[in-house]
Amino acid sequence: VEISQEEIDKRLKSWKPIEPRYKTGVLAKYVKLVQSATNGAITNLL
Repeated sequence: VEISQEEIDKRLKSWKPIEPRYKTGVLAKYVKLVQSATNGAITNLL
């Protein structure tokens, strides 16, 4: 895909991160702590 730098800049300027669905509770903790599947999808803080 070829996109000009101007188009990339335009898209980045208008991009907003998605609000998390879960802000409290067990699922919020999971979202904050889980690692990617390549790391075993573990929830360690290390």
